[in-house]
Amino acid sequence: MAVAKSQGKRTPSKAVFATALMGVVLLFSYALSLSRRRSSSAAADPNAALQQTTSGGSGNKEWQALLETRVCGSPAVDGYAHVKPECLEGSPTNQWWQQHKPTPDDLDVHIERAADYDGLAVGWGIGNTKASIEECAEACRQHVPKGPSIGPFGNLPCNAFAFCAFDTCFEPDAHSHSKGDCWLKFTEAPASPEVNMRGRLPLALQQRHPAAPKEVQWHAGVLLPHGVTLTNGSWSPRHSW
Repeated sequence: MAVAKSQGKRTPSKAVFATALMGVVLLFSYALSLSRRRSSSAAADPNAALQQTTSGGSGNKEWQALLETRVCGSPAVDGYAHVKPECLEGSPTNQWWQQHKPTPDDLDVHIERAADYDGLAVGWGIGNTKASIEECAEACRQHVPKGPSIGPFGNLPCNAFAFCAFDTCFEPDAHSHSKGDCWLKFTEAPASPEVNMRGRLPLALQQRHPAAPKEVQWHAGVLLPHGVTLTNGSWSPRHSW
């Protein structure tokens, strides 16, 4: 009787083990097949590859580094006199845009209030009135380059913006800036923008410009693909104008 009971216990254990092993094999085979189908689909469809990369993974590290790269220098270093559109068109930032051709839904809006980012105007701000910084950001997302007929930077996409949030907004330039003005800009390295002003204006700037307010009156931002982070950036030459 003892032997019979022992044999009875071993028999179902072998069956359960065999069934479980077969299940593991089938599950592994299915996962391998699914992985191959996804890889094949991504290789055949560039848009599929873009979607996979923007949803996470090592591709974002490459994009992060690329969209922090500046090769044409600081535009405002000599009052924008040296800026060459062909350099900007060949820059890593613009080449990324031309290669991937992101739709508005591919781009995240990053907004910093009480700040102003530098860039080249692809959409003139004076008279381009928007109701809010969010509306200005959306205008940047929807912007379609119109070509050089509108100006030297007409071939470039919009990836940065600035919005005047007060009745008048201070800038150390010759223009008069009014509430609602929405500047659409292109900047190299949008993940590490050049910052004209941020937060409380430094005392030295207020001394150079006695009419300047104590706090920045602009809101600014950039557009970045999913998974790319906006860093603190660096001061632009305009910071010391």
